[in-house]
Amino acid sequence: MAQEKTTKTQIKTSAEYFKKEFKKEIAENIELANRKTGFANIDEKQIFNAGLYVVGATPACGKTTFCWQLLNQLAENGESCIYCSYEMSRLELYSKSVSSKLFQRVGETALTAADIRRGVWNTTVNEIVEELQKPLELKVIELSTETIDDLLELLKALIKKSKRPPIVCVDYLQIIPSEKEGIKQSIDDIVHKLKIFQRQTNTTFIIVSSFNRTNYNLPAYFESFKESGSIEYSADVIWAMQPKFLNEIVRKTATNEIRERMAMHNQQTPREIQIKCLKNRNGNLYDVYFNYYSAHDYFESTEDEEDYYISRRRRMKYDNDYCD
Repeated sequence: MAQEKTTKTQIKTSAEYFKKEFKKEIAENIELANRKTGFANIDEKQIFNAGLYVVGATPACGKTTFCWQLLNQLAENGESCIYCSYEMSRLELYSKSVSSKLFQRVGETALTAADIRRGVWNTTVNEIVEELQKPLELKVIELSTETIDDLLELLKALIKKSKRPPIVCVDYLQIIPSEKEGIKQSIDDIVHKLKIFQRQTNTTFIIVSSFNRTNYNLPAYFESFKESGSIEYSADVIWAMQPKFLNEIVRKTATNEIRERMAMHNQQTPREIQIKCLKNRNGNLYDVYFNYYSAHDYFESTEDEEDYYISRRRRMKYDNDYCD
């Protein structure tokens, strides 16, 4: 059972720490570091230690879909996962799971998560729904007016029941209610409390964040995050999602041209997505690439740039059929 560490400050000598705690904490760290996200490209480059992860993106990059798929895959690999949603309902999220698995199984399907919620089912959908009834440590907490303090109280009770520290996703940062005045003060307070709670419980937090509107059409960097000061310093890992074509943008590119390319990108199937690791406290920085099938709530990882294009060509027939 996961135990919450005491919040009372403890001062020990180095001799006491090495004698009583060092090896124990190393063993715990090794166990958590062996976790697999289910995305081959991320697993190759990122040791998924306990910590505070921030995932930021512009609209239409699929940050909620990506994080939901990530937690599904972690749960399928035996992890205990909790998705805290301030925006989407359980029905919306779980129907994404059905839509994604349907697409992986049959490929060329017109059924979407919205269709599934309307009861447009077929035999394969029925089979997938039956399969998803098998035990899986994936919980959804629907939230609305709960503050960060309310949320952490809910999580504290769930963590005590867990066999090992869970992976928690909070979606999303900028709409968590706060008693602080001003967005910057609110974000600072929320991120600070999340980091303290994460460290005390040895959990893994994945925080979804939006980007500044002024940075929508620019390559992603730290200033892309809304009120990014506390995020930049408190996060252990920062992932910035963006359309891959933004890597080709130079500063002299006209805004209208970028907007036109963004509009075209959002109509593509799949959308070409890059995740830039802007901060990695325990490793190197890296880029990873994905094909994002937005209509089917599915991210397909690719190993590198070369494999990215091979994967896209492999789906070309589907692209043409879908667009027609």
